Amino acid sequence: MWKAMLILSLALIAAGLGNICLRKGMLLMGPLDTLQISLLWNYFVGVLMNPWIIAGILLELVYFLLWMVVLSWADVSWGLPMHAMEYIFVAVLAQFLLGEEVPLIRWVGVGLISVGILFMIKSWNTTTERLEREIEHVTD
Repeated sequence: MWKAMLILSLALIAAGLGNICLRKGMLLMGPLDTLQISLLWNYFVGVLMNPWIIAGILLELVYFLLWMVVLSWADVSWGLPMHAMEYIFVAVLAQFLLGEEVPLIRWVGVGLISVGILFMIKSWNTTTERLEREIEHVTD
């Protein structure tokens, strides 16, 4: 479990930082105010040339590669709900790095998500026991 948790944590840190970089880049680009094709093209070319966006995309790529490793070790029914850790991380980063106001009701939601994560961590033993039985069955 600890191996999967470590790689998943690294993946979610990369994803969270990637989302913060993407948001920072989009704040610098400004809102999309048109649906004209020629202006959309110019807007998205500018987006893709933004260093914050490039950093965000690269961090999301790191996340994706690490997520593939986690899926090689753990059930998706365990791993995907564990992604909720990213919500906690991003809420903290958004408040401190981007200056976003995170209202109390959102922090209550983050707290409830944290409780759910504790339940998911506790479910690891049943998951690994089943996986070990499946691996033994395949190798026999």
